[in-house]
Amino acid sequence: MNLNINKLNNDGFIKFKGHLFGEDSLNIAKNLGKIANIPDADLVQTLIPNDTILKEASSYSGIYGLNEFPFHTDMAHWYHPPRYLLLRCITPSKLVSTKILKASQLFENEDINDLRRAIFRPRRRLDGRLCQLRLFEGDFYRWDPLFIQPITKLAKLLQLRIAERISNATPEFITFLHHGDCVLIDNWHTFHARSSIPNEALHRKLERIYITELKV
Repeated sequence: MNLNINKLNNDGFIKFKGHLFGEDSLNIAKNLGKIANIPDADLVQTLIPNDTILKEASSYSGIYGLNEFPFHTDMAHWYHPPRYLLLRCITPSKLVSTKILKASQLFENEDINDLRRAIFRPRRRLDGRLCQLRLFEGDFYRWDPLFIQPITKLAKLLQLRIAERISNATPEFITFLHHGDCVLIDNWHTFHARSSIPNEALHRKLERIYITELKV
């Protein structure tokens, strides 16, 4: 069984039944490609609604809790974010959606020279360094309204333009309705978000694995 790579490239994501590729999330990810090693994180990360707001929040769940997550790139503060993320449903809820936007459509009217000169940095040091980042790096896009910050006026203006386009865009909606449903998201060419979590959906549970490259 192979994924429809053309659909993945065109839409930026693809939905599929996990059992076609393996019996659990780790096995599915291994059959799809090369798994990324995220420092200080499990290979398979469990995503459960969390209503605890942390004082020193360093994650979207810690900051937003059960509220809606904004559009973002996972690991946008890395120089090279992971290429793909695999989400597999453990406990479904029809009341919660993952939202997807194609990044290229948000940047299509931007001057390439302005994109090169609009410099951002991570909010916090990584390995003791603050590396320079761009929202468009030539072969991928990044976006994060919290964990990367503009350091030039040009970057701030670009951030405001992209944020406005995101607010006016119409995303694709993904709802996990069955145990084992999977979605593979191109983290380089889409931005994704999550709807708010009502009390009736506190049981929702997903597993997430990052993949650096595909072999299917």
